[in-house]
Amino acid sequence: MFYFPDIAGTDASAVIYWIQRAKEVTHPVLRARYADLSWDMARAIAKTNPDPEMARTASDAYLQSLEAELRPNIHAQFRAALRALDLAIMINDLPRVSLARAALLRMHRKAMDGERAFWWVAVDRLLDDRRTLLTNEERQQLLADMESLLAHYSNSAESGSFDPHATEAVAKKLVKYYNKAGHRDDVKRLHETVGRAFEHFAALGNPMLASYALQVAMNAFRDAGQPKEARRLRIAMEEKIEQSRDEMSTFTFERGIPKEDMDAYVEAIVSDDLLRTLAYTAIAFVDRRKQLEEAVEVSKRQSPLAATIAQTIIADNRVAAKIGSVEDDPFGRLIRQASQTASMADVFMFAVFDRALEQHQLTAGHFAGWAARSGFYEDLTLLIEGAQAWFDGDNLKAVHILVPQIERGLRGLVAELGLPVTKPHPKINGVGIVVNMGDILNTPEIIEALGPDVTLYFQAMYSDQRGLNLRNDIAHGLIDAQDITNALATRVMHTLLVLGLWKELAKRSRQGVPTT
Repeated sequence: MFYFPDIAGTDASAVIYWIQRAKEVTHPVLRARYADLSWDMARAIAKTNPDPEMARTASDAYLQSLEAELRPNIHAQFRAALRALDLAIMINDLPRVSLARAALLRMHRKAMDGERAFWWVAVDRLLDDRRTLLTNEERQQLLADMESLLAHYSNSAESGSFDPHATEAVAKKLVKYYNKAGHRDDVKRLHETVGRAFEHFAALGNPMLASYALQVAMNAFRDAGQPKEARRLRIAMEEKIEQSRDEMSTFTFERGIPKEDMDAYVEAIVSDDLLRTLAYTAIAFVDRRKQLEEAVEVSKRQSPLAATIAQTIIADNRVAAKIGSVEDDPFGRLIRQASQTASMADVFMFAVFDRALEQHQLTAGHFAGWAARSGFYEDLTLLIEGAQAWFDGDNLKAVHILVPQIERGLRGLVAELGLPVTKPHPKINGVGIVVNMGDILNTPEIIEALGPDVTLYFQAMYSDQRGLNLRNDIAHGLIDAQDITNALATRVMHTLLVLGLWKELAKRSRQGVPTT
């Protein structure tokens, strides 16, 4: 946690000064600021109970600043109305609650009558909180507003207003309310509306994005209780996935970019061609096994003593792995080299991802649709959810959803090669269990299919305790929240790109295509 400015060491007299200023200043914005500061920081700085009069002063001043139109934009205006309401609720001042709620509803009406920006603010704050004293008439108006938004955004005949994502966002809020109210028919109607919107959206994009849109549509029709429509869309989605795999053309890639020249490196990967950008991003961060082996040999020559000393990896209260000398454990050293090289590439990966996201306006659907090129997924729901979590900054959710799905994808490769996807239970006769990622990546046929580069990529990141070992740490609950960084989550997102390009990467690896 980082505070700026940090309140540590602030003298208690500051709170007294803020109270005094709140009583003296006449400008509503300043008065709200000083009063709210004294209310919010009294306990943290002065170790005293906050003065309710300051909460009343701040709430009134926030509302006065709105009446005088002293807030610069609609975002700041909504924040002021929300804070006025929250302060009134904190001190249980019912008249002020009503005044603040009325101000928030006026802001909502202003938003609805304008560009419909921030339409969700009043809905989220008022609809489910009884403390706001929302009247039935006001509640019905909010619901009517959302229904009008739903009709506006879902109208596929109007290209200027049609927005499937906004349609879904509005529908989710209405579904939540109608479910509580027991309006089942309305819930089904909303799901069907979302399904129709995303089906139309699928017809507007390329096959890769269409596969994502059809997955959302299929789920919506399933939730609407229309299994026939869901099956119809599943067939269409499978066709789009097949088409997306056929979209790729032959390409080459040379990797010989000086590390200090970041701009040149990024420009070499991110181009105006979306598919080329995704392909190059996948390739750029799958290191060549041969080059990693050469790096191990270089380290042996440059640091001969370190090359002979075994290494121990400690995790919490146990020895997670041991790595022998270069002579005794060459593969262990190779795994470690691959993990370290990948870690050093994080800054380059961030730069490439940032540029690609900005230039191509990438969404969760792009990543899920690209991964579907592998042919290993019949249902993209969890891929979409995991990728969307990464876009939302929820790295914990993204990693915990996507890593099992990556293992599932590799199990699809096992099935594609005609190999068994189950193995005998080690303790119970006659019972089978599915093969796990460790089993898969140590199967000769899989190693041959993936090629040495991609196999090592997965081993170092997911299944070998001498590397990152992410799959096993996730599966066994051995990873802490602070370990799931944005760098780690971004690497997992990169794996989705690798899955969608595994055949091309394997071919490159087997043919020994140069990368320098």
